[in-house]
Amino acid sequence: MFQHRPLKKIVVPTDGSAWSERAIPYAVDFARVGGGEVILLHVFTPPMHEFVDSLAIAGEYELANRIREEIKQHLLSLRNEVRDENVDCRLHIIDAVGIAQHICDYVEAEKIDMVVMTTHGHSGLVRLVFGSVANKVMHDVNVPVLVIRPDLE
Repeated sequence: MFQHRPLKKIVVPTDGSAWSERAIPYAVDFARVGGGEVILLHVFTPPMHEFVDSLAIAGEYELANRIREEIKQHLLSLRNEVRDENVDCRLHIIDAVGIAQHICDYVEAEKIDMVVMTTHGHSGLVRLVFGSVANKVMHDVNVPVLVIRPDLE
């Protein structure tokens, strides 16, 4: 007989784009069926993070904080939309460099049951040069990963 564990914690990594947010309805459906919660996860990498010391001197630190706050407000709005669907939802913002690795670490540390995310569907040289967050997450976590290709909807 097939067995599966209940999907109580479903994480949706989002970069704040409409593209990445297309995964949210799928996560909501899974959460609704299993009585679980949706966690909107954003790994915030400050613009020009390589030059943090120089940016602080140039006043760009304030710009990074303003961008982070805008992302937070947007995610709060999305959280409220999910809650309006009668599904528990929270958000988590991680300040870090290395998006894919931090998603994987979060999945493990928070004992996430499922990841629902979009992919931009790059292949060939683009994937080789830029890597693939979705690909790394699929291969490095030990939970189901549903990858949505919004360009095919």
